[in-house]
Amino acid sequence: MGLTLAEKILSRHTIEGEASPGEIVDAKIDFLMVHEVLGSRIIPILEKMGVDKVWDPESMLVVNDHWAPAPDIASAKIHAKNRKFVRDHDIAHFCDVNCGISHQVLPEMGLVAPGDLVIGSDSHSTTYGAFNAFSTGLAATDSALIIATGKCWFKVPESIRIEVTGELGSRVMSKDLILSLLSDLGPDGANYLSMEFKGETIDNMSVGSRMTICNMTVEAGAKCAPMEINDHVRKWMAKYAPKRKWSPLKPDDDAEYLRTMFVNLNETPLEPVVATPHSPANGKAVSEVEGTPIDQAFIGSCTNGRLEDLAIAAEILKDKRVADGTRLIVTPASTKTLQRAMKEGIIQTILKSGGIVTNSTCGACVGGHLGILGPGEVCISSTNRNFRGRMGHRDSEIYLASPATVAASAITGTITDPRSV
Repeated sequence: MGLTLAEKILSRHTIEGEASPGEIVDAKIDFLMVHEVLGSRIIPILEKMGVDKVWDPESMLVVNDHWAPAPDIASAKIHAKNRKFVRDHDIAHFCDVNCGISHQVLPEMGLVAPGDLVIGSDSHSTTYGAFNAFSTGLAATDSALIIATGKCWFKVPESIRIEVTGELGSRVMSKDLILSLLSDLGPDGANYLSMEFKGETIDNMSVGSRMTICNMTVEAGAKCAPMEINDHVRKWMAKYAPKRKWSPLKPDDDAEYLRTMFVNLNETPLEPVVATPHSPANGKAVSEVEGTPIDQAFIGSCTNGRLEDLAIAAEILKDKRVADGTRLIVTPASTKTLQRAMKEGIIQTILKSGGIVTNSTCGACVGGHLGILGPGEVCISSTNRNFRGRMGHRDSEIYLASPATVAASAITGTITDPRSV
């Protein structure tokens, strides 16, 4: 029996040898990313364990991204702990509050490569599957053990194969595709499974669009979401990691999958999708919720704050104004993204329309700062979660959508089909 992509990557890293679904294996980790949870939870665990040495200072990235710059004393203390840890252990890769969101800056730093096993102390670490990696998020205790040993145990996941063919229509984005798939799977339809995407649609997608899909697979409970590489990934690696040696992996033709899903976008065209409160799996066609009044529109996060996301928003906003009584907040995913957007005139267009542009941070996405919602307020957001209280008050409501839909809605002050503006 052949191996799926997840099984192949784990087999490359396991101490025992070939990894079969359901088995418990010990694996060597290529890279670990930690953010503020390092200072808040991981360091105390390391101290309790008596660990005073990092397994490999070159194979770890520390990022201050969730509350950047620190909006309160508690955040400032955590950031200070992280900075001290980096100094004390000579950590090679550190992004302070001027850098951006972890899931964007890690690939920009060339720290993930095809075939890698990458762990993050954040649930959306499935993002790196876009680069042919087995990547997943682990909690503080497991992250602490990796810091100490460079190893971790895994139960080898079974896999779902999702084959996507055809073309996305005008102003229909990969965010619409993943929201549609989440509505089919439900919030636990891929619990501890590998979601492996194939097909010409995925093969032709930009790196950013692939990252969006992989990022949100965890909203169906997925353990990981490794994709085969395409030309866009090859170009990315040549640009951001030109000296790295890497070896991509493919699933075997006779690999066994738990189930296979087929999506033909030519036979059944996809219209923009909006996830209604309070679950990312509540996806509905935009026509079903069009006209819903909003108070805030947010474009950003590790899901949809990349250059292509800001670019389509600027295209829609050009020569238009944000509706009176509506706030448009745009948070680029990284400082590099912000700089490129400025160079291309994207930021200027957003500002001219009446939008607000912030520094690169998780910020409003996690209800940290720079866009917290008050009671009764409604936000349409390009982020990944719309749980009750996620972006502020428990009595606020969040609708998830693509950057195109968010930008169109900002213009009208109501949820709007981006193809109509």
